[in-house]
Amino acid sequence: MNTLITFTFFIFTFGPLYGQKKQCHCNKDTLMNNATVSCETRMLKNKAQLYWQYNCDKIWLTLETSKRKKITIDKVPVEYYGYIYRLGFHFVKEFNNSILFRSGCAANGPCIYTLIDKTRGKKIDEFGQLICIDTDIKDEKKYPFEFLVYADSNYKRIIIYYPDTKKVLKVPFDFEKNNVTAVIPEYQFDRMEVSGNILTLYYTTSEDKKLNLKINLKNKK
Repeated sequence: MNTLITFTFFIFTFGPLYGQKKQCHCNKDTLMNNATVSCETRMLKNKAQLYWQYNCDKIWLTLETSKRKKITIDKVPVEYYGYIYRLGFHFVKEFNNSILFRSGCAANGPCIYTLIDKTRGKKIDEFGQLICIDTDIKDEKKYPFEFLVYADSNYKRIIIYYPDTKKVLKVPFDFEKNNVTAVIPEYQFDRMEVSGNILTLYYTTSEDKKLNLKINLKNKK
C-alpha cells in the first residue's frame, strides 16, 4: 500500500515536470496560431533542446538542458507575435560551448547578435551588426565559419573573434579612409571566404568600387 501511495504521489507531483506538453496555442486570437513562431524542437550537439512556446499571454524561448532543466532565454511581448522573426532570438549557429542568436532587427536596419552559453543559458556576449552574416529571413544560408567578424566601436579595426577559444585578432582597417561609409557600413561587405590561413573579405566602397581585404588567420585558432 505504501508503495502504491508513493508511486501515485510521484506521478502527480513530478509527472507534470517531465510530461508537460509545449504550449503552442491561443484560443483568444486564432490568427496568432498561424502567424507567430514555430514550436519545432532543435536538438543541439550536447543533447540540449531549443524551442519556442506561446499562449495568449506570452511568447518565450526555452533552452532545455541535457539534464532536462528548462531555462527561458528570451521573451517577446505577445502583442508583437507577428514580428518574432525580427525581434526575438533567431538561431544562427551552434558553436561547441555556445549558441549565436540574432534579434532586435529594425525593418531596414542592423540587428543584435547574442552568444548564449548552451549549458547554463547565460549570456556570454553581445554584438552589434556582424559582417558577412546572413540576415535574410526568407533565404537563409548556414553560417560556415568558426569565428565572428565585426567592426570595433570606432570603425578603425576589424575584429575576428573565435567563440570557442576566445581568441581575438584585431586588424587595422579605417572604414572612413577606405570609403566604407554607408549608414550601416557592415552591409557593404558582400561576402567572405577562407583559403588556408587567409580570410578574404569582399566589399563595395561608397563609390561602388569592388575591393577586398586579405587577413592572415595563422596562429589565431
